[in-house]
Parts: sequence; C-alpha cells; structure tokens
Amino acid sequence: MSSRDMKDYNARERLRAVCDQIRVVGSVKIFNRLENSFTGPPDIYFMKEQFALYKWRKQFFLTHFPEDTWSTDCNFGCGNTGSSSENHRMSAIHYNITENFDQVLKLAFEDSRPDLLDFPTDYSASCLFNKFEWDKEKEQEVLQKLTTVDLSTAVHIICVLYNCSPPSLLQVAMRRVLELGLSLDSLPKELQVVAERGLYYIAGREAVDGLDQKERPRCLTSEGEKILNMFLSQ
Repeated sequence: MSSRDMKDYNARERLRAVCDQIRVVGSVKIFNRLENSFTGPPDIYFMKEQFALYKWRKQFFLTHFPEDTWSTDCNFGCGNTGSSSENHRMSAIHYNITENFDQVLKLAFEDSRPDLLDFPTDYSASCLFNKFEWDKEKEQEVLQKLTTVDLSTAVHIICVLYNCSPPSLLQVAMRRVLELGLSLDSLPKELQVVAERGLYYIAGREAVDGLDQKERPRCLTSEGEKILNMFLSQ
C-alpha cells in the first residue's frame, strides 16, 4: 500500500470510529452534546448514552493500545501515596478517553507510531470516583459513588442503571428540547431548573432529606428500589 493509500485508509478508519460513536449515542446532535462532556457530572438527560459512549471509548483504547504498547508518567506523587500501578494506568485510560480522545483516535490509526507510546495522566478523583462507569455487581461501590453527586443526579443515575420501564413524558420532552438545542427562555422558571438540575432537584436538599412518595421514580426494578432506599438512608 502506498503512502497516499495508507493516509486515505487511516482517514477513513478515523471517520468510521466517529460514526461508530454517533451510532452508540443515537444521533449527531447527542454526540455533539456528549463528545466533550466528561469533565463534569453526568448529563442528567443523556446519561444512558454518555455511559455507553464511555464504555465504547474504553474498549476502543484497550483494543488499539494493548498493555505492553504504552506507558504513562505519574503526575501525582504515587510513590509517596502508595497508589498501585494498576490504578495509575486506569487513570491514564480515563483521562485519555475523556479529555484526550482526539489524540487517541489519531494515534490509533497512525502507521508510523513508535513501539512504545507515552500517554499523559491526570491522576485525580475524577477517575477514583468515576461517574461514567458503574458495576452493579459492586453494590457498596455504587452507593459510595452516588454520594459524590447531588441528590437529583444520583436518583437519575439509579433510574438509568435499574430501570424497568420508559422514562416519564416530562423527561422525554425535556430530552427532546435539549437534543434540538431549543431555547428554554420561554419556559417557566421551575422548568428551566428541571432542565438544568433534573426532576428531583430542590435547592439545599440532601439524600438524608429523602423524597416525597409522589416524587419517587416509578421506573425502577426491585433492585433499583433497594438501592434507592439504601442511598437515601446512608
């Protein structure tokens, strides 16, 4: 294959990877919303797609960059804190698929890349309490991570992880408004707050304050109900 053909092939593969991500989240508009959304808390109305995109990117990294093909330098004094090398590597993967993915894509299809790549690391709580990857088999870990977000976000996360029925009509409508990028200025103030903070937000309310019976989500499995009750009683 000529150099020109190789460049064309690599360009097509990068485009295919972008298209695959769009398919994962469902639309170009949602992808544009989520593409660089991993430095803050989960997106209230697009968590399912955001978690799926994170999973896809992690698998992409692991597929294209096996363990013996890259390294990373500590930026957090791991030798002093006693952090394991595995945690350090997972931090590097997290950082690069959330904040450096354009470079990851470029390197994945770079025919002249070195035998050993050096990926940057941001060893921080964003990885230690990763809010975009959830293992429902680890119940205590799930509960601990839920405490790192506000009450409304936590309840929305539980609904995504343990749902057994479609979301409410209000949630569907709010998703559509946000996906299309429509102005919220004409909406009542309370709906603007719902759009920004979620269905379960009340200023100053914490998990210990609980939810009124009429507020409790009705889309949860029995396991989800248990997790919600455990979270609210922590």
